[in-house]
Amino acid sequence: MLFFVGQVLPYIAWAVFVLGLLWRVAGWLRVPVPFPLTLGPSGRRRGLGRVMAVGREALLFDSLRRGEGMLWLWAWLLHFSLVLLLVGHIAGIYYLARQFTLVGLSAEASSRLSALSGTICGTLFLIALVGLFCRRIIIAEVRRLSCVADHLVLVLLLAIAATGMYMRLGDGAVALDAVRAYAGGLLTLQPVPIPRHWAFISHVTLVNILLLYLPFSKLIHMIGIFFGRALVTQPPPVYPTPALRRAPHFFCQGGSGP
Repeated sequence: MLFFVGQVLPYIAWAVFVLGLLWRVAGWLRVPVPFPLTLGPSGRRRGLGRVMAVGREALLFDSLRRGEGMLWLWAWLLHFSLVLLLVGHIAGIYYLARQFTLVGLSAEASSRLSALSGTICGTLFLIALVGLFCRRIIIAEVRRLSCVADHLVLVLLLAIAATGMYMRLGDGAVALDAVRAYAGGLLTLQPVPIPRHWAFISHVTLVNILLLYLPFSKLIHMIGIFFGRALVTQPPPVYPTPALRRAPHFFCQGGSGP
């Protein structure tokens, strides 16, 4: 069982994630867009302007902030802390928590700062998840519009965050060199046995389940946002469009009004 969970499931999860993501992107690209979706003036939304507009939406969630401030706060905090956690995981595991020695800190100070920053980001991630979960339960309209999948994905993310924080703050710490050896084995296609601690095994298994589910869930919005914002920041059409100029007008055909 541990062989499958630690040395087979990660490859299945990443394969499904990548192929599923490509399938979704290909589907978006095939959707016909018969006319520009921009209804009003778009300013300098050409070239760099469009890139900046899409980037601002992806980084700051401008449209969500203008719509609902509290939801924007929880969503932005969730995504911001998640990005920091992903970067911190990669750097911390690769450098064995000594990544801050690159900016002049000692190895001991780097380890302390790495632990502190990871704890802060993990706490913010948990707070944001709890906030979003409570919002779905407390607000009647949101509760009415929510489906089982909306709750399950929040529970899955909470379980991932909880097992991660337990390893950081509880007695479930796993040696970073063992984690790096395990991750390195997967990346080099020479998998080694997964570190034998229930919290780490649970954490890795839950992450793999998330990867399996992500391409087919609403969480795919993290990629879809770039397609959607690129469409709505197109320059507006110039009227009359060529199609309208070619179309005969009703009153030019000798017809009369109703």
